[in-house]
Amino acid sequence: MSFVSVSWLGWIAAVTAVFWALQARFRTLFLILATLVFIGWTDPLSLGVLAALTGLTIVATRERAVPGWRAVLCVGAIVAVLAGFKIAVGPIDDAGVADLAMPLGLSYYALRCIHYVIERYTGRIAAGPGLDVVAFLFFIPTIFIGPIHRFPEFRRDLARHRWDEALFSEGVERIIHGYARIVILGNFLIVNLTETLTQALGPDRTAAVTYIAMVSTGLNLYVQFAGHSDIAIGFARLLGFRVMENFDRPYLKPNISAFWRAWHISLTSWARDYVYGSVVALTRSPALGAVTTLVAIGLWHEISLRYLVWGAYHGLAIVVWQQVQVWKRALPAPRSTAVRGALHVLAVLLTLHFVWLGFLLVRQPDPGAMWSVVVTLVSGGW
Repeated sequence: MSFVSVSWLGWIAAVTAVFWALQARFRTLFLILATLVFIGWTDPLSLGVLAALTGLTIVATRERAVPGWRAVLCVGAIVAVLAGFKIAVGPIDDAGVADLAMPLGLSYYALRCIHYVIERYTGRIAAGPGLDVVAFLFFIPTIFIGPIHRFPEFRRDLARHRWDEALFSEGVERIIHGYARIVILGNFLIVNLTETLTQALGPDRTAAVTYIAMVSTGLNLYVQFAGHSDIAIGFARLLGFRVMENFDRPYLKPNISAFWRAWHISLTSWARDYVYGSVVALTRSPALGAVTTLVAIGLWHEISLRYLVWGAYHGLAIVVWQQVQVWKRALPAPRSTAVRGALHVLAVLLTLHFVWLGFLLVRQPDPGAMWSVVVTLVSGGW
């Protein structure tokens, strides 16, 4: 099922209506059952995989103090399942089609399981009732497309749960906003404008065509992804839950580090907590931590050479930017407001084009094709 469709919108409406019609003590169980029914109806294999990970997570964390060996084995098993399916699925082509179907929501679900196991092992969260953990993992608004919310906030909302007219209204607005972003901005305006501009160019203007494709890819990826996040966040608010934001105007950031703090925030904050922090604690090297984290984010999307290169591309950029900040301390800061403003605009444009180029490169099938794109932009016809 497409998550931008009348049928999914109908499912949102039906789940919300039944949820609030039930007595409070039945609502948590209903949300779990609604998710199970939807996944089981759509893809029984997905339900089996996610249920197995749920059982593993609960069994591994059932004791008040989770032993380190058990946490390591559990996290290792979850990573192995996720990696195994991603390897089996293979690369995704430009039409979004892969050799095999990935279990619904597995990429996000695995990270929520790992989050819960690690937090329980470190003692930062106490053991929750089994039903609360299952409700957290099988939370229907976010299970398929994120954001990757956290258990403490979910449990807090669960404990304080009540009807909130303002929150419900916010949810409706966010869903409308999400559909408008995807359908009007992405599927209509950006796609049609790209086709019009491309057709207006001659066959020898390869650099211009490639540049338009780069801009179109970057813009459409953002509006599609942010729109899906809006729908998920809005659905959660219809049910009385606040889910973390996933974007904070990422295309207006003046450097690559700020971009990654504003893009797919639920994933990058997860990676910062559980990948970057661990690598830096072991190696005392922030540079290695940055590269490892971005490579892990790349491979989370797809286990392939092109996503490995894309992750390294961004990780090394963060290392370079951090080193530049050290060098800048020895330089005098510009006093003119106009100069500072111009430098800020230039920094935003450079960051934006660096990110957009990365998005275009990672759509290529291999590093050779990536390099061909760069050559075309540099030496092709404008």
